[in-house]
Amino acid sequence: MWSGPVIVPSRIAASLFFVATLATSTGAWPGPPGYGRSVGSPTEGHLVGGAHLQESTCLRYCPVYGNSDVRWGLEGLVGLIDRGSRSVRKQYPDAVLTVGHLSRAGGGEIDHHRSHESGRDADVLFYIKGITGKPLLAEQFVAFRADGTAPTWPGALFDDARNWAFIASLVSDPKVKVAHVFVASPLRARLLAFAEKSGAPTTVRMRAAEVMAQPHGSLPHDDHFHVRIACPSGMAGCIEYPTIARVHSRGHGAPAVAGARSRGRDSTRPVPTRSPASKPFAPKPTKPRTSSAPSS
Repeated sequence: MWSGPVIVPSRIAASLFFVATLATSTGAWPGPPGYGRSVGSPTEGHLVGGAHLQESTCLRYCPVYGNSDVRWGLEGLVGLIDRGSRSVRKQYPDAVLTVGHLSRAGGGEIDHHRSHESGRDADVLFYIKGITGKPLLAEQFVAFRADGTAPTWPGALFDDARNWAFIASLVSDPKVKVAHVFVASPLRARLLAFAEKSGAPTTVRMRAAEVMAQPHGSLPHDDHFHVRIACPSGMAGCIEYPTIARVHSRGHGAPAVAGARSRGRDSTRPVPTRSPASKPFAPKPTKPRTSSAPSS
């Protein structure tokens, strides 16, 4: 039985209408709407057709976003996230991946984001564990220090094993090329150290080191992974790199929810490098971190 990314039935008619409208206005026919087409760049684009990320026993939506449906993307991206969650689940039967925003149906601008416009971006929260090793499910994005502790959630720890398993799945995926995984440098170093210590294949570690990077010129991603896939081969109209003119146009963060902290923000360029368990109560931060600097 097929368990991968699907188009929600109630959305099919709307998707087909959007495709037909775009074809009429631009002369571009995107092909099967179930697959989707990324038009433009991550910061100046839209999504034609596409797939909808579905919750499962190993994947859930981040509660802080409530009922907002910003969970659309190219089938390649949606499938990648879904397969990643299932891969981690096979290794750790209690693992549940929490996902934030992808793109809107049809793509385009999203409040508090400066990318996520063309169906190639996804925000994924870190796997978290308690001091006993039991998985914890957060209600919102949680930042972590280099030592794996969370300043806003005493007792919560960055789950090296499950987070590495997720990254390893992404970079080893045979169907999709991952362009970037934006993440804070200290956490990147932590994951690579864990991978080496645990005997992960050299090729997987090298690929992970290549795609993981802290965004340049913006707050670090210390509370989530920002996954961006490359333009699919042969997809006309897909622009690989963010449009520079839009880089400083909008901020990137969680919706206006009382007590919610501002997330780490994305840049168009990474910093160069050398190389269910029962859901616990997650205390909300007392001091939201904000900045006037824009991000993707």
